[in-house]
Amino acid sequence: MSEIFTLYRPLLDLIGRSEGTDRREGYNETLGYGRYTGGDRFLCGMTLDEIDRLQTAMLGHPDNKWQSSALGRYQIVRTTLRKLRQDQGLNPTDLFDAFMQDRLAVQLLIGRGFDRFISGSRTEDEFINALAREWASLPTTEGVGHYGGQSAHVTVDDVRAALAECRRRFGAGENAANAPPVEPVATTGDVATAGVVGTVGVAGLVVAGAIAPVSAPVSIADPVQGFGLSFAGIAAGLVLIAIAVLIVRRRRT
Repeated sequence: MSEIFTLYRPLLDLIGRSEGTDRREGYNETLGYGRYTGGDRFLCGMTLDEIDRLQTAMLGHPDNKWQSSALGRYQIVRTTLRKLRQDQGLNPTDLFDAFMQDRLAVQLLIGRGFDRFISGSRTEDEFINALAREWASLPTTEGVGHYGGQSAHVTVDDVRAALAECRRRFGAGENAANAPPVEPVATTGDVATAGVVGTVGVAGLVVAGAIAPVSAPVSIADPVQGFGLSFAGIAAGLVLIAIAVLIVRRRRT
């Protein structure tokens, strides 16, 4: 497993369970447990181009009544994989290993609104139903598969539990570098602090501006004295800004 994807792991593991791939080969599993690929295949050692050719052969298999090319832990089909390759700018020689499969599945989760669910701009029920459209083995909020004739292999409660764990990990700051971006919301303290910085900063500019006109005519008559006055104005402004920084630090501690 690729633990860089810790934040998404509860959902990834649930999908591996619902798709039935974790019962056997996991990342190396194909539709029908090798029935349409001439037996088990080591998918993790194959390039993306080799995977594409294998999926094409699966679709042409005379016994493939599902007309599906699903393979890997997350049972990604050829059409979806081709789009992901294009969107992600992947190389044909990149390996379809565990890291790549996790990466592709995470992109599918994000495409279905994972980041919006985490940030609270999409409801849990909406996200559950969106996931059921991506993976037929996952249930809708009604407890059945989204597609006719497809039964869900896990319960709605299973999905909700996985989502709750994802939220817990996000809230605990786990894998923050890989978490989806969330727009920060300004607090009352932030607004007050911004007000202090703005007020004192403006005061510094006023002082510098007041001294500048005085220094201008003097600089013509006496360049040294004029420079001294200009420098004094700038220094006064910087002192006031430094005071603002100290105030901000004290407010944050």
